[in-house]
Amino acid sequence: MARIIPGPHDATEMAAFLESFLYREEAFLIDEIHRMDAETKTIEAVLDTNRPLPFAAAQRVDSLHPAHVSAAEMLMATGSLGCLHAWFFHGCRWDQGWAGFGNRIHRADFKRLATLGPPLILQSRETRTRIGPSRVVIRYAFDFRQEDELVYQGDQTAMFFKGKAI
Repeated sequence: MARIIPGPHDATEMAAFLESFLYREEAFLIDEIHRMDAETKTIEAVLDTNRPLPFAAAQRVDSLHPAHVSAAEMLMATGSLGCLHAWFFHGCRWDQGWAGFGNRIHRADFKRLATLGPPLILQSRETRTRIGPSRVVIRYAFDFRQEDELVYQGDQTAMFFKGKAI
């Protein structure tokens, strides 16, 4: 059974999303959704940094290298957000033959370490979208904050296809 993701979305749709998501649930790095705005194509969500994170758990931590959310986990969070956009705003349903992948990181700026403990507030916004009957291409802007400080800014593109092996 899919875990519950609190937020302003249809619970049945979110359950369908999670049950058919392209990765197992532990790789879906969204723990709560604060806002989903189909008109402005924006999402604000939370990543609980106290949850099990595979790369963070493997870190060798000392006073010079504190425990933190790794870059790989932050990029995986962008993928989780991107897939939410595709499903909820564009109808790219995994259970109806859609699949996708992030195909370009135009820019990835890691401003400071995101430490374990305080939550990450994740914001994503579509900046360009091309939609066809079996292909959706979305460019996103990402801003991740922790304790009101910017920790990550990204500019990335993902492609989603229906009925075509990726």
